[in-house]
Amino acid sequence: MKDFKLDVAFIDRASEIAELRNYLENRPNSILFLYGPKSSGKTTLMYHLFDQIEQERGYEINFLNLRKIFLASYDDFIDAFFKSTEHDNGIKTGTRRQYSLFGLFKLDAFTERMLRKKQEDPFLVMEREFQRLQKKNIQPVVIIDEFHKLDGLYMPDKQKRLIIELMNFFVAMTKESHLCHVIIASSDAFFIEQVYVDSKLRKTSQFMKLDYLEKEDVFTWLSDIRKHNKVREYSLSKHDIEVIWDTVGGSAWEIYYILEQLFRHSLDDIAAKIKREKVAMIADWVDYEDIEERRALLSRFIEENPIDRRKLTGMRNLLGQAVKDNILYYDPVEGEYGIQGRSLEWGIKGYFDQM
Repeated sequence: MKDFKLDVAFIDRASEIAELRNYLENRPNSILFLYGPKSSGKTTLMYHLFDQIEQERGYEINFLNLRKIFLASYDDFIDAFFKSTEHDNGIKTGTRRQYSLFGLFKLDAFTERMLRKKQEDPFLVMEREFQRLQKKNIQPVVIIDEFHKLDGLYMPDKQKRLIIELMNFFVAMTKESHLCHVIIASSDAFFIEQVYVDSKLRKTSQFMKLDYLEKEDVFTWLSDIRKHNKVREYSLSKHDIEVIWDTVGGSAWEIYYILEQLFRHSLDDIAAKIKREKVAMIADWVDYEDIEERRALLSRFIEENPIDRRKLTGMRNLLGQAVKDNILYYDPVEGEYGIQGRSLEWGIKGYFDQM
């Protein structure tokens, strides 16, 4: 394996892993929505957890990362969920090909053809696979990451939204049949709440927030980057770590970006560049036909962050757009909106300072 001068670190998420394991170790009875600000580490956390539990007997992890998949139609949905494979978990026996749901469940060529001809119900296909696994004393777990990418797709009859039908199916698989654990992850919790309401998911679902790293965890990490990131060319002082925390907070991806840039640039230059980039990002977002409304919205967050949604009445469409564009995040449990990370706080402040 290549020896990189900067490696990627997984920083302690013991409490969050324990919460996910608790969900998985009970009989399926609800859908779990995993939400949080963009780049808070939701996907990384799930990969790390899967590495642990896949070594334990009794689980089948079926993970679909929609970030990697183009989705524009029902056929794209079928392609994403039912893909042929030539890898180790795929089988070829004469002309009888085997297909894989979420890269795992194997389907014969006849079923695949029926799905594409829309003569087979994909939900019934999945249910049969879950039942087959349960008979073998294997617990299926379905995880869909970036779930909001399914929005806008419709069933073949064009009358029903695919995402609503899929959620109703998952309710049947969890609360009613107890066949399968289902974890839905998305950085767009505003959209999650819309689906939650539209699908009538009350008393069928639970929520788990994954936030940015705490200050203590960031200091523990950056105090020993030789251990966590295999960095040998430089180290960080307590003052350096304070500057990083002040600039990007607990955003692991942005911290990694700073560590990468430190091989060639000073920390002060990197921090200044990040702030300039965020000011430009805010200016670009504000510069639309509804510029005054956007300015008015963001100005509210200079003095108060996060803000209770009841204080932002009459702005629902603009708030939804701000969440979709990763300017704000929404917490459906607390019912409040906040800025997507410390660096964007600097961007908003800098934008209004320039004005």
